[in-house]
Amino acid sequence: MIKFKSTLLTIISIAFIFSCEQQEIDYLAIDQSVSAPSGEAGEADFTKFVAIGGAYTAGFGDGGLLHDGLQPYSVGASLASRIALSGGDTGFSQPDINSENGFFGPGADGVVGTADDEGRWYLTQSASTGDIGISRAPGDAASLSTPYEGDMSAIQNFAVGKQTMGQFLIPNDGSAAPVNPWYSRFDASGGTVSALAQMIGSGGTFFMAWFGAYDFLAHYARGGDGNVFPEPTATAIGPQFEQALQSMITSDTTWKGVVATVPDVLASPFFQILGSPTGLIPMDATEDAATLGQLAQLSGAYNQTVDGFAFQGVIGSTEAASRKLSWSAGNNSLLINDEALTDLEPYWRGMLGTGQLDSSQYQMLLPYRMARQAKEGEIVHFLARPILGEPLVAGDPTQGVWGVSAPLTDVYFLTGAELQYLETQRLTYNGMIKQAVATHGDGRVAVADFDGWFENLATGSPNTIMGSAVTYDFNPPTGMWSVDGLLPNARGYSLMADHFAQAINDTFGSSLPMLNPADVPGVRLPVTVE
Repeated sequence: MIKFKSTLLTIISIAFIFSCEQQEIDYLAIDQSVSAPSGEAGEADFTKFVAIGGAYTAGFGDGGLLHDGLQPYSVGASLASRIALSGGDTGFSQPDINSENGFFGPGADGVVGTADDEGRWYLTQSASTGDIGISRAPGDAASLSTPYEGDMSAIQNFAVGKQTMGQFLIPNDGSAAPVNPWYSRFDASGGTVSALAQMIGSGGTFFMAWFGAYDFLAHYARGGDGNVFPEPTATAIGPQFEQALQSMITSDTTWKGVVATVPDVLASPFFQILGSPTGLIPMDATEDAATLGQLAQLSGAYNQTVDGFAFQGVIGSTEAASRKLSWSAGNNSLLINDEALTDLEPYWRGMLGTGQLDSSQYQMLLPYRMARQAKEGEIVHFLARPILGEPLVAGDPTQGVWGVSAPLTDVYFLTGAELQYLETQRLTYNGMIKQAVATHGDGRVAVADFDGWFENLATGSPNTIMGSAVTYDFNPPTGMWSVDGLLPNARGYSLMADHFAQAINDTFGSSLPMLNPADVPGVRLPVTVE
């Protein structure tokens, strides 16, 4: 269980008071048949609404795809509810995952289908200390291997999580990209027809297509490590979007639709919750005196070799300055690996060969071959929280402590260079979306621009929307984020759907209603533990 202290997690600021036995609460949407708002289609034809996209459109949240409280409120389904209130399609069909906990991935053993598989994240509260934390439910791997039991030919939401932009354009047969089980379970073609082609051939009269958002979301969430999730570049996914748009427009000369840009995903709590990486390692002059002494010995030896390599011209003076390590009493920067730095191992090996280092010194330096301390403005994300300050080897801090004496690996961290590059790619891609619509849209495609959307909600929090309070966090009951801090909950998805609806209204003279975010589920109250 991840535990939070108030100094580290201001996003959970409400004090929850519960009895030892926590009653399970079922959140139900308000029955809108009583006094539901209504709207008009304008110049759009909402007879049959179809959608395609990534995790947002599919309704991922709490660390996976699960039915309970999330998938039924996906952006695709939420927008469909507004269309239904405007005289349009009332039977939006999604491939229900039929899983309460969903599946995020295998646990520590790396084997799918074992007891430590990871499912949904949920809030907890310690009965003894009152600490708020997050735990994972057991994962439901069978939910992916079990085919959708409904009519696959009737599906209207072709959204697939954990899939790149390019994968929407090819069959899910494993020949060009790994088979995606989130798609396989409802792929009516059996891996012979792409998700986009199936959506186009579904007979829709109005479409929603949100491509590329998951490419950036997933790559950012993996610390910009292309070995874990492919790096999205505008030069690659921009033409793919243009191809998809042209396919949609030319396949049917009458239907209309809406697309969207990639939001400012770095503003989500997942990337902001831990705060600046320059002050996450506190050291007490008395209690940590021995550790500070050991770190001083390490930094002295390491910095001496860095200076020597700079003098020899192996590395430049700027890189040398950025790599100097230093710890002192007070708050210290995280120790990280930066793959953009020069790998010093070959040069230390050379010093070992010439007798300038002995084998113990070489082994001591080896973990720091690409190490430096974090800088202001860089990002360590939420998944690093469970390991920060923990020994690499359980119970043995002498083998290294994550973020202190053991560099945090790239998957948990976004460097300044990575942030600048990736944000440039995102903004460039957003511009390519707008240009493609202007060039090929034929006046039949609206654009919902989400750039800066998260930041605006964060800045205005707490927001009052339709008379209801919405906070930019995962606090029950007002928060708009699911417990993973990366994907919205039903209330956040409702707000996204409103943004799509507004773009449709502005473009086609429609009057899709904006709905109250409090009418859909929020974050569950914490479960009492211990």
